Amino acid sequence: MSRYLSVLVLTLVVAVNTSSAYQGERVCTPEQWEAVVVGKVAEQSQGKFYIIDVVGKSAADYGRGVIALAESVFSQEQYVGSYLYLNTKSASYLADVVNKHCQKLPPVTVEQPCSDSSWLTYRTSWLVGGTQWSDTYQHNNGSSKTTFTIMRDNFAMISENVEHVIGGVPQLVTLQYGNMTKGITDPSIFNIPSYCNI
Repeated sequence: MSRYLSVLVLTLVVAVNTSSAYQGERVCTPEQWEAVVVGKVAEQSQGKFYIIDVVGKSAADYGRGVIALAESVFSQEQYVGSYLYLNTKSASYLADVVNKHCQKLPPVTVEQPCSDSSWLTYRTSWLVGGTQWSDTYQHNNGSSKTTFTIMRDNFAMISENVEHVIGGVPQLVTLQYGNMTKGITDPSIFNIPSYCNI
């Protein structure tokens, strides 16, 4: 037991004492990418606490300044609805795809994350599977705080935690990314739904 505890303590010491992110060659998230996303959204509204499950697809095209998350939402294993969060250079949209309702929000700057991005604050590193490093960064953007973890060698997203307020309701969003690939197979994910032209 004490041997395993020693390994755990040594791992934590290595992670905590890593003073900065990898200082080698500049690495960036691909300019265009898409990934499968699973996660949870927690919010407190009208005195009640809700946790919902999210399954979907996320995509980014940093050259165009757009990022999207198309998601199906479940509560207690029951389908609740499908939503699209789309951020463009001019505005952000939260669209209820089933009921065709849309909320227009202020835009959030979309920049391609790189290992030397000045807007990122390095937090910690972890050795994954004994052979690869992951790095965790934080970004504050007004009332929103995002913490994300990437693989060091290719800057591919592993996870993202977002603390923000939408429509006066505070939310904590936790997403896990999988099967992240370069390029966009279906660019229609970036189309603003016609019912969002408000």
